[in-house]
Amino acid sequence: MSARAAVVVTLMVAVGPIGQPQPEAQQNNIVALLEAGKPAIGVWTGALAAPRIAKVLATSDADFIVADVEHDIYDFQALHTFLLEVADFHHRYRTQPRPAPAVLVKLAHRGGWDPRYEISEAMRVGPAVGVWVPIVESGAEMQRIVSTFSQSEQSGLEGLNLPGQGGHTGVSPLWPLNPKGQIMVVAMIETEEGVRHAEEIVSTPGLSALHVVHLSDADNEKILKLCQKYHVVPAIDATPEDAKTKVAAGWRMISVGWDFGMLQKQLGDTLKATRTAIGVTPSTARQ
Repeated sequence: MSARAAVVVTLMVAVGPIGQPQPEAQQNNIVALLEAGKPAIGVWTGALAAPRIAKVLATSDADFIVADVEHDIYDFQALHTFLLEVADFHHRYRTQPRPAPAVLVKLAHRGGWDPRYEISEAMRVGPAVGVWVPIVESGAEMQRIVSTFSQSEQSGLEGLNLPGQGGHTGVSPLWPLNPKGQIMVVAMIETEEGVRHAEEIVSTPGLSALHVVHLSDADNEKILKLCQKYHVVPAIDATPEDAKTKVAAGWRMISVGWDFGMLQKQLGDTLKATRTAIGVTPSTARQ
């Protein structure tokens, strides 16, 4: 076979027979998992300026990463670098094939806050697949959040190769409002005010998922039922010990904690085990 023929065969295998459109692959790994009826498991980070942490997260088995700007230094340049590093490090250093963790940006929610500017900036700086919005307390606020995606340009859409979505195209990039959308809006209800207005928040078209935090079990259950009623993905924090129970109850996006907490625990356990092995305690080590 000639070199030219080999190239033609390779292309036909990759793209299918000429003239036959191939099915579109879901490019947002979280959406792909949720549409397949599987839970998505993620981790939070506030270490946006730490390349070593980005490398660990990028090569991990996490389905998603929440890049928390609220609890980090308010620095869009650091966010830009982090988003690019996650994509780059995954492809360069991941040894076992799996989709790269999708990154959602948790907004900072600063004083005098209008979410639209921050959403626009967060989506422009790098290939994030959506935003995670804290302290949502009304349907009107939820509508402002969603409206941003029909009015602003998002470089993240270009990174995901989604022509004709977002900006001023008239086609929403938000999943599942648009079944082919790749961008997610995750709202957080974490106050009594948010609980009081939970139904108007959850029923807002364009909302992808709803994360409960700092609420009672009764409020969590109420919001879970609203999510199921309006076909919004319910999200919650979990531990390895209670994750199975929460998934069985209907929670579908599971956050397992902060990277620094896991690092702190692993470091503590390793130091304790090492001192135990050699018969030294922390108190005697300081003497």
